[in-house]
Amino acid sequence: MVTGGGRSGSVSGGARGSVGGRVVAMVAVGAALLALLLPAAAINPQSTLECHRRQYTYKVHKSDDDGRVCWDFVNVMSCWGRCDSNEIADWKFPYKRSHHPVCMHEQTQLTEVTLRHCDDGAAPGTEMYSYHEAARCACSVCKSSEASCEGLRYRGARRAPRADVPRG
Repeated sequence: MVTGGGRSGSVSGGARGSVGGRVVAMVAVGAALLALLLPAAAINPQSTLECHRRQYTYKVHKSDDDGRVCWDFVNVMSCWGRCDSNEIADWKFPYKRSHHPVCMHEQTQLTEVTLRHCDDGAAPGTEMYSYHEAARCACSVCKSSEASCEGLRYRGARRAPRADVPRG
């Protein structure tokens, strides 16, 4: 049996080992705090696929009882991204069970904006537009009462059929 009295391989023995252990512990604690304190705004939406809030721009209209319209472009925070499913294939048709998580709003907030472009004589209040936007996003099972859960393959069924235009 060989026993060594030197410092080689020693992590906790001696002054040098205990200082090194403290430095490693301090770096680990610092990294953990940094991960907790980084805001969600630090996510670069151009380079990440994870579930996060993303800004979309929509053109909205609101009309009064006489048909006069107010409109504007509105920036809405919505959820975007991918969620890992860890789904396992099923041996029976249709060969999978879909209970996979999707990127959805975990919390919403009601936002009200003033539409800047109104027809002359539009009724007061027509310029005010309210909508819900995502305050926080998370991966969760899709709720059809809150979102469209069909997926890409069903999008064609929701569109109006194309009119056949004679060419020639």
